[in-house]
Amino acid sequence: MADRNNPKITMECECSVPIYEAKECYQCGIPITGKPLQYNVDGVQQNFCCFGCYLIYKTTGVRGEESTAVAFLGKFGFGYFFAMLVFMLSTYMYGAHLTPDDPEAQAFIGFIKYVILILATPVMLLLGVPILRNAFSDGKINLNTDTLIVLGSFSAYFLSVYSVFTNKPSVYFETATMILVLMTFGRYIETSSRAKASNFMKELLKLSPEKAVVIREGKEMEINRDDIKVGDIVKIIPGEKIPADGIVLEGKGHVDESLLTGETKPVLKSVGDELYTGTTNIDGSFKIKVNKPSEDWTLNRFIQIMKEIRATKAPINRIADTIAYYFLPVVVTIAVSAGIYWYLHEGFEKALIIFMSVLLISCPCAFSIGAPLALWIGLSEAMREGIIIKGADILEKLSTVKTVFFDKTGTITDRNMVVSYVKALDQDVVKLACCLEKNSEHPLAKSFVSYCAKKGFVEDCKVEDFKVHFGYGIEGMVDGKKVHIGSRSYMERLSLNIPDQLKEAEERAEVNGEIPVFIAVEDKVEGIIIFSQNVRREAPKVFEILKKLKIKVGVLTGDTPYFAKILKEKLGIEDVRAGLLPHDKLKAIEEEKKKGKTVAMVGDGINDAPALT
Repeated sequence: MADRNNPKITMECECSVPIYEAKECYQCGIPITGKPLQYNVDGVQQNFCCFGCYLIYKTTGVRGEESTAVAFLGKFGFGYFFAMLVFMLSTYMYGAHLTPDDPEAQAFIGFIKYVILILATPVMLLLGVPILRNAFSDGKINLNTDTLIVLGSFSAYFLSVYSVFTNKPSVYFETATMILVLMTFGRYIETSSRAKASNFMKELLKLSPEKAVVIREGKEMEINRDDIKVGDIVKIIPGEKIPADGIVLEGKGHVDESLLTGETKPVLKSVGDELYTGTTNIDGSFKIKVNKPSEDWTLNRFIQIMKEIRATKAPINRIADTIAYYFLPVVVTIAVSAGIYWYLHEGFEKALIIFMSVLLISCPCAFSIGAPLALWIGLSEAMREGIIIKGADILEKLSTVKTVFFDKTGTITDRNMVVSYVKALDQDVVKLACCLEKNSEHPLAKSFVSYCAKKGFVEDCKVEDFKVHFGYGIEGMVDGKKVHIGSRSYMERLSLNIPDQLKEAEERAEVNGEIPVFIAVEDKVEGIIIFSQNVRREAPKVFEILKKLKIKVGVLTGDTPYFAKILKEKLGIEDVRAGLLPHDKLKAIEEEKKKGKTVAMVGDGINDAPALT
């Protein structure tokens, strides 16, 4: 029977453990694909993805991203302060050889050693113990970089403690503390980056309204979103978010589907069309029939896709951990052998110094500190530029990328459409149009009103009989004049002729992939407004550099094929795929990966989240 006071020590490498059932980190909420670290929180064993998350929670008592800054200022700041003092005093101590015959100087150096010991001990407890627990947990020695750190740092510390009390010269407190400071700082950067990268999951859950109005047995009632059933009739008024997927039974209006497609241009919906969870009703009143269970709703499938992708990723076989798996047993064997040899020939004191020295000197800092620290610095620099990278392993993979896919709206182009050109017979036409557009919730209307404000065209007008002709345009009486604003098809529907000078502007707009909108006053077309989505000025340079690096470039967009064609002509990108939903983008990436290529995705919106994950 095994001795309970001396549990059997086994060895296990992080890169060889199986993938455990997917669990989320108690602190940052990120799915854990390897074996979770378990710590006691209020009497309950909770799962943590790494000791950094446990360190943050234990220090602050706060879960989520907001606690990372507090943890940094707390435990790390305290440890860093003492480590700097240790480093400065150690520098003074190393100058003692310059005054070997001065008894007062030597006595002061002896005193300094005890001061350094007192300062170094809190650093070892604050920053060293979490790493120690990660290296030796559940009665096992985890052969990874943390174990290398523990051997090097604690060997330096205990050898220094022994040297202080026996008045020996081998004092390396600054080495022990600075190793821990560098490691903890790197882990802080990585943990902070991981937490920020997971924030979009929380945002997704907020996109669907918590309440919905349903009609049951002829009565309207407000219920929780989770209580909606297949077959329920849901009523949706202008400005509300769609609470469930369903088919339109009554109503007509524009819906903002940028959540799914990334495109800000509203989509006209009428009877027979499908509405999707999380999208926004702009100006219509709808009654929809829920046609599928909640787990199949678009937004819920959206979230589930991301969870599945993140939960099924295998642990990364880090080079440093692989080296540690073979290196550590060899180092320990050499240290023990050397200790036994010198114990037999010189006694315990000599054997202890030799044993600890071998452990300290054998710590491969290039692997255990240098390489990870370089990656963590890369993460930090990326964050300063507004780039969130999920982890150091992702940063490593960037060098192997052969294909880069870009989202269009908000990434290559500006997110909102702007007024690029206005032509009217006189200024009064623009002012009348602005007054009428103030009554519309359409994104293009808001863009035009903003343009007028900048140009000083905004005036208070009396608007009456405002009407929306879904899919065509708007009309109303402005200061007693009949004004129509809309597409060419709307003008044709009103049997109005478009003047030649306005036709020229329309043709130029179509060539450039822009949207023309006409203004008619008293049954005469008297103006045109051109809306465009500008290509970001840095985009051409980015594509030029990627092509020089021989990296294949593609565009995955929810926009129409026509706009994709314009984008292809302007930037010279051959692979442009249009009209895609989030799962279509994901499918395109998976197809490319099956060809054996490492793929990167560049996007800015929640609709890009599955592809980015």
